[in-house]
Amino acid sequence: MAEIGGSPFPQDISGKADKTDVTALTARVATVESGMLTSADRQQAVRVQLTPNTNGEVVYTFPKPYVAGTIPAIQVTAETPSNATYKNDAGVVENSANNTQATIVIQRVPKTLTVTILGAVLNIFAPIATPVWVNIFIRAPV
Repeated sequence: MAEIGGSPFPQDISGKADKTDVTALTARVATVESGMLTSADRQQAVRVQLTPNTNGEVVYTFPKPYVAGTIPAIQVTAETPSNATYKNDAGVVENSANNTQATIVIQRVPKTLTVTILGAVLNIFAPIATPVWVNIFIRAPV
């Protein structure tokens, strides 16, 4: 057994990786990367300006559709302009989501409530039909 650089390692390199092993490893890495990219595509996030109809609803189509039958989890947050006397509230209409779209409802809620008439029924949650910035997070189930 010969020494390399003063250490007792053998110079026999049989059983070491050769070009075939490197090619197989490269193919395996490509397969793993492809799987990771597919997983990353499961989550989408977007900031978009939406204009609801007179009921405060808007149908939002996902940038990338999911596989048929997949119903993703969706979270929406409406932005409120600075110095506004109200706040915008957004939510997903129950059972409206499918693999390509969901219906979002946006309402305007006063920051302060003052009631001077007792016993009056007031609708303080007003739907809005003007453009609103909305942050939408979509995630396919695991």
